Amino acid sequence: MAIVSMSKDELKEYARGNLAFCRLDLNRISSILIAQIYRFEHLGVFSAYEILDEIKHLEGLKKSTLTGEARPFKGPFLSGLHKKHFSGARHILKNIGIYLGYESGRTARLDEIIREAFARNTSGYVDEDFIDFIAHETTVSAYEERVKKSLTGEWIVFRQHKNRNYYLTLAAHNEGDENILQRVKMAYEFDFPFLLDGA
Repeated sequence: MAIVSMSKDELKEYARGNLAFCRLDLNRISSILIAQIYRFEHLGVFSAYEILDEIKHLEGLKKSTLTGEARPFKGPFLSGLHKKHFSGARHILKNIGIYLGYESGRTARLDEIIREAFARNTSGYVDEDFIDFIAHETTVSAYEERVKKSLTGEWIVFRQHKNRNYYLTLAAHNEGDENILQRVKMAYEFDFPFLLDGA
């Protein structure tokens, strides 16, 4: 994919023209985060709505969320910052894996589904009902149950200042706090230098 270079003004123009940003204060969303959304959307990685609906929830513009509530980061690098999960289609398998215990190695739920499939089976064969039950319970039902708790995904990183949220960057769980901090510092420098005082 070709590298695209956009100015801050062009990024703001993109955001103003994208319905997913509707009703959000663009003065509190960093150009770093807008550029990430632009890139992810163009690559088909995430929809802008998957990310921005969670910001709307934080801003009181959307009542419901499928992910958990925002929490402060722990650890020395990201102290003073908060994170809010966003989740999309690319996180479905991970959320199913968490629910079934695959992620933790505790597979009691998966074991129960298998036991129930055998208990329900009256033919003595691996028949269509047996296959359908396992397929449904380990996909659709597992995801529905995970939604009831809260979905995982990646993070929206933000900072609170004078009772307002400033949205800095998107981050992945496995990229390392130091890398996230570098983008946070860029957001401060490019868009919110007043946040450097308390950094």
